Amino acid sequence: MAKKSSSSGGSELNLDSLMDAVTNVVGVLMIVFVVMALNTARVVQKILSDLPPVTEEEHKQMKDKVEALPPPVADPKKLDEEKIKIDTDLKKIVEDLKTIDTSDLAAKAKSMDLDEYKKQLEARKKEREQQKAASEKLLAEVERLKALLDQTPIYQPPPAKYVRLPNPRPYPEKPNETRVLVAKQGVLSFNQPKFMQPILDGMEKVKSQLEYQRVEYPVFAKLMEKILGPVATKAWPEIAPLVNRMQIEHAAETYKVLAEGGIPPTKQILEAIADLSIPTRSTMPVVAAAIVSASKGSTADWVKLDPSRDPATPIIKATTSGGKITFGWGAKTAEVKANPKDVLEYFVKDLAKTKGIEDASKARTIYDATRIAALLQRAATNPLLTGSYTFEVDPQPTLAYTRLALKPKGGGGETVDALKLPNSAFIRLMRDVKADPNGVVLFQVMPDAFDAYLEARRVADEVGVAATWDFLAKLDINVNLTAYEIQRLEPAGTARPRPGGTAPIGIAPPKKTLD
Repeated sequence: MAKKSSSSGGSELNLDSLMDAVTNVVGVLMIVFVVMALNTARVVQKILSDLPPVTEEEHKQMKDKVEALPPPVADPKKLDEEKIKIDTDLKKIVEDLKTIDTSDLAAKAKSMDLDEYKKQLEARKKEREQQKAASEKLLAEVERLKALLDQTPIYQPPPAKYVRLPNPRPYPEKPNETRVLVAKQGVLSFNQPKFMQPILDGMEKVKSQLEYQRVEYPVFAKLMEKILGPVATKAWPEIAPLVNRMQIEHAAETYKVLAEGGIPPTKQILEAIADLSIPTRSTMPVVAAAIVSASKGSTADWVKLDPSRDPATPIIKATTSGGKITFGWGAKTAEVKANPKDVLEYFVKDLAKTKGIEDASKARTIYDATRIAALLQRAATNPLLTGSYTFEVDPQPTLAYTRLALKPKGGGGETVDALKLPNSAFIRLMRDVKADPNGVVLFQVMPDAFDAYLEARRVADEVGVAATWDFLAKLDINVNLTAYEIQRLEPAGTARPRPGGTAPIGIAPPKKTLD
């Protein structure tokens, strides 16, 4: 049989050739079966020929039996011919089978390597065991979570909170502010005017004893040397007399401006400049810089210090003509030569002696911070003055006033539950604030106490007081004693206007409003 070409390009086993081969094999088997039948017939014939003679009756019986047998399958001669033909066909089939292309089948058999399949099977088993372990771990975790869930208490939502819509309103022009400090545990009230009034009353009675009795250079040495450097000790005798009425910082800066401008900074000149700074509403260094400019022929800086609020009617006037300068202060005028000596004499000996200017700086009193601190420390031991707070002096070298640091006493204030009782101290306080036309409650809330604030605010709203709130970093309070000015021991560090210039522009904090 001829070899059939593969229609699939050799990639798969040629099924047509295989089917032809199988068909030929079946044919051969059938032929073999026929040959076996013929051999059987021959054997039967031989047996019959070898049989002994029989009688007629026996022959008849045998004949009847033979006739009863089925006819032979085929003629023996024809069977021989068929056998020869089958042998020929079988040889041809064998030759055709030898020519069948088995490359694809061999390739497939090669790819089906048993060892390789065993390795893959082991790998799959290992992977399955790993997945099984992971699944068992996840199932164990699920069981653990179920157990935890069974032990978890049923969530109970917190009670409803008091919520109010804000209602912005203007803050009173002169508020009597009561501060309510709100912590997580409760509230603590603080009315600064009520707290400070007994202290201020006590200081008022002895304020003359709080002034400087003796001025010592070491107290101001650091400040003086920072501004004037090596000449600080030389300048101190000229500056020290101003300690009760001017900031030493300003006096030292004035001394420096005059010295750099070629004007000897004497005690008389410094006192005159201190008096001039009051009606011009300027600092001493600014006035000194204007005088230095005027002594050099430029009066623009001096004119810019005009305190008049109506530009059409200035108080300060100055015109230069023919080597002379005509100065005016209100209705008073004076003509002086345009030289440093005469211009300086006008300011120091003429203008500074004018009524309303002379000794104007003496109306200002600067107190001894050391004496004030000693008095306040004694007051801090009086329980009638301290109330719910203890306080101590908190020195701030850059401030021109004394600062008190207040701390709540243990057990002061009211808890959230107590303040809601009908006659609690908090409710009585709210009623007192409401009775004051300018009364305002400022709630200052700690970061973790907003829930307590909501309860306190609900009570305040029921009473009907005007209120607002802001955040408070800690319960400690700082109170500034601004009624008694003291000397700064370090420069304030704030920018001052240049001579004749305008003050630096600042952004004011947002105004308070009721909510």
